[in-house]
Amino acid sequence: MATLILHGISLSTYVRTCRMAFLEKGVPYELDPLMPQSPEQKEKQPWGSVPAMTHGDVRMYETLAICGYVDRLFDGPPVLPEDPLANARCLQWTSVFIQYLYRPAIDIVLQRLIVPAQGGEPDEALVASSVPKSDKALAALDGALEGQACFAGGDASLADYMVLPVLHYLKMTPEGEGLLAPRANLARWQAAIDERPSAVETLPDLG
Repeated sequence: MATLILHGISLSTYVRTCRMAFLEKGVPYELDPLMPQSPEQKEKQPWGSVPAMTHGDVRMYETLAICGYVDRLFDGPPVLPEDPLANARCLQWTSVFIQYLYRPAIDIVLQRLIVPAQGGEPDEALVASSVPKSDKALAALDGALEGQACFAGGDASLADYMVLPVLHYLKMTPEGEGLLAPRANLARWQAAIDERPSAVETLPDLG
């Protein structure tokens, strides 16, 4: 079978999501560390975002589509649960993450970690507006884990691989520390997911 190639830098949260899913599935892959917005990446993804995927003649982008394709094509533990309710819960919390948490949380991360590292001044207004948005989403995700090991129930799934990479970075910011401090369910969940081999192997190196 053709080699599965994932295009995108390892620091990307969505690239890490795909890598975790591949490892959990037991699917070998190659990482092609293309930068976002690079000419090479724009050839594979019209907006220049990461990741994109090549698998023989198949070209694909968008994390949910890539993980779904790999999950259905290859044998191994399911990334998207087979049980109807667990599957729906996985997709529900994946959608909540994409729609309500990713953008404000990443805006905090970018302004606190990336902009200063590049010699710029953080956009304090953007940070301030992103905190309550992140807080509302984190409250919902924390509630979803009440009495549950993972977002879809007892087994880890795509929803868990989506949320973890962003929380990893968010915890490095002062705002993230404050937002996550009262979220006991998320703290318990993250401590467990962080120990999975797929999380350890894909841990980003910020240098």
